[in-house]
Amino acid sequence: MITPAARPDEWLQNAARLALGALLARLDPEQACRPFFWINYDPPQATHSYWDYNDIAGRYVDGLALARIMTGSQEGGEAEAALRRFLWAQQDPGAGLFYNPDDEAASEKDKYRLNEQAAARPRHVDLFCQRAPMLALTTLLAMGDESARPRLQAQVRGLARIAERHGDELSFPSFRWAPEIRPEWREASGPPAMWQGYRYALLTPLARYVELTGDPEAADLALGLARWYMRHGDVPADGHFRGNTHSGGILPTLAGIARLGLWASDRALVEWVQRAYEWVRLGTPDFGFIVDGFGLDGFFSTTCETCSLADLIHLAVVLSDAGVGDYWDDVARYARNQLLENQYRDAEAIRRLLPGISDSVLAMLIGGFECAAYPNSILTWQGAEGCCIGGGLRALYLAWRANVSETEAETRVNLGFSRSTPHADVVGHEPWAGRIEVRVRTPRAVLIRLPEGVPVAAATALVDGAPVSAAWQGRYARFADLRPGQTAALCYPLPEGTRRYEIAGRVYEAAWRGNTLLEIQPAGERHRTYDRRRLLAGPDPAALPPAEAVPYAPPAIALW
Repeated sequence: MITPAARPDEWLQNAARLALGALLARLDPEQACRPFFWINYDPPQATHSYWDYNDIAGRYVDGLALARIMTGSQEGGEAEAALRRFLWAQQDPGAGLFYNPDDEAASEKDKYRLNEQAAARPRHVDLFCQRAPMLALTTLLAMGDESARPRLQAQVRGLARIAERHGDELSFPSFRWAPEIRPEWREASGPPAMWQGYRYALLTPLARYVELTGDPEAADLALGLARWYMRHGDVPADGHFRGNTHSGGILPTLAGIARLGLWASDRALVEWVQRAYEWVRLGTPDFGFIVDGFGLDGFFSTTCETCSLADLIHLAVVLSDAGVGDYWDDVARYARNQLLENQYRDAEAIRRLLPGISDSVLAMLIGGFECAAYPNSILTWQGAEGCCIGGGLRALYLAWRANVSETEAETRVNLGFSRSTPHADVVGHEPWAGRIEVRVRTPRAVLIRLPEGVPVAAATALVDGAPVSAAWQGRYARFADLRPGQTAALCYPLPEGTRRYEIAGRVYEAAWRGNTLLEIQPAGERHRTYDRRRLLAGPDPAALPPAEAVPYAPPAIALW
């Protein structure tokens, strides 16, 4: 078996292990493991902000859980427990909602107090900041942690109390809420709160909670909010919207509505989301460079935030898994390329670009993800936001989880990544070779999807190295009645060539091999990305002798 330790950093498990380290490094032991949202580049230092309390803390609880499923690592258990205590302290036990302090700087140590005095400070409910704690809680509940259930129930009741009903619709009156709603909260004039999605991004975890429990109060709330957003929100009926994809909450809202539509068998909801996904797909280069300011002007219409990319991957996975569309090649290209290239991995390059950076701040960056990438470089902005570690980990998990779909009798390989399950070891060989292998542990059928752009007639099916005639189901080669220890393989040519892109008014040429973007020109001026031709200079890591290790078996839960 090829273990994660033997694999190159470009593969998903190793990327998750790096991200886990960056996440743990961002927890401030002097403030009860409150996360650092911001790392400034000049000078290089970490600072606290308004976003630490709920948005970042929630993303990190969620990200740690998902990283542990992917890697089996138990590193930083005490810090994780402290982080959870910090996050739970922000939930009002009576109202059920998670509160932010009115002081947006919120840098003084007495602002993070974890006791009864904290409730007395001036505070408010930020609707966008309800999303991440609920995301964390639904992940924990799906993993069997029943302590998450009463917190989720209280949060749902709290949200239902502040929502306003209009027939079969529900809406939130402002992007922030307190007993006395301030006029500026009702009519936000600037991004991101000017986008209605900022209020409804919580639909992603709310839909997940409905899926997990069928809670009728949560279902009524979620469907009412979804109807309001569809009819009055940022996305018109044809799906052709413009706005801040993640920071404005548009794509997280769409992901929630898609999941909710599938749960409720409401075709109108799902088709509406699919039109919007197709619109974003049309305006996004095929390697996953999605901008946050989609269709807008300004800096964030030229840069890719990892959180937006995570939302795009989420949509592609949900729609493909449900059979609504076939976007598996989108997931493969987005995750293999922009997602992995958005991760900080080169310590020497960071030290060169950020003179005087301390080891502690460097540890917060290595494994983290870019919030404002250019198509050919990262470290482009004035600093690094902490949200993208949580977003990056969730995107890695979604691609890793979607790579293989299994039942007791069948293993279906949707993507070309490597991953081990209790039933099989999957080894992908791109970009060194067009080959996907599945070594089975239990008796079963195996289906391996042939990547887009390769004719079925050009593929070769093997079992234990000998050619066989596989049955084809669409793009999937089917190998029936495999016994434990047997290996099925699908071999195919890797198309090579260049593609031309015009992004934010600039022209780029990209060299591809299969689904892997190897190089982009012009090269980046700061921290260059897509410097991957070096990968082909060495041997295929998947062909090396395997290291001795026991594969990590993830829990058999659907953690989409």
